[in-house]
Amino acid sequence: MQYEKSIRIMTAAPTMPHRTNNRKTTPKVKNGVVQTKNRQQVTRLNGLAVGIDKSGGRQVLTKDDAWKFLRLIPDWKRVSTDLDLIYLSGTVAEYEDGYYEYPSWPTITLNSWEDDLSALILDEEYVRLHRPLLNRLGVEITTGEHGITKLQFNEDNARAWQLLHIFLHELGHHHYRIKHGRDRSAGSEKYAEGYAFKMEKKVWRRYCEAFDFHPPGSPF
Repeated sequence: MQYEKSIRIMTAAPTMPHRTNNRKTTPKVKNGVVQTKNRQQVTRLNGLAVGIDKSGGRQVLTKDDAWKFLRLIPDWKRVSTDLDLIYLSGTVAEYEDGYYEYPSWPTITLNSWEDDLSALILDEEYVRLHRPLLNRLGVEITTGEHGITKLQFNEDNARAWQLLHIFLHELGHHHYRIKHGRDRSAGSEKYAEGYAFKMEKKVWRRYCEAFDFHPPGSPF
């Protein structure tokens, strides 16, 4: 495809001044030590770049996975207008699985995982809203003491969760800026969540085929 020629491979993410605030992509309970990472300034990119930092937590995504997924998104060239970088961070963040930063280098960052691919969630409403997708992905969900829910992923459904929901959620923030004007905010969490759920339904079957993903109960 024409836009594939613009891809560059980066090893570090730039420092960026604006970021979606007061948001917990996944409101996790602290479970392990947060990894740190130094960011290096880079010049503005002419095209989209995919970067990865393997020095921190457990990665389930590769740069090839990211690029393969982009091909599945309808009208990707238009949707990705002004997006410079997709960064697979080595950070195991305490409160978030990913975030969107702008405007100097509009970037979607996906954080890495705890070694056991688990997440502890205290927000019952978050679990309720995402349970249908988590069930479809085959994620093991158990609720223990004090209302803390444990999400136990494996490598396949962790990869699917990062791409089919976390990435699409952050892309929703970027899409809001492109749709409503690049100097405006990245929109609300409601908008980003709605965008993620809508787009996930559009690419679900293609994702299962492209990534050879066959969760329990899936016809694909």
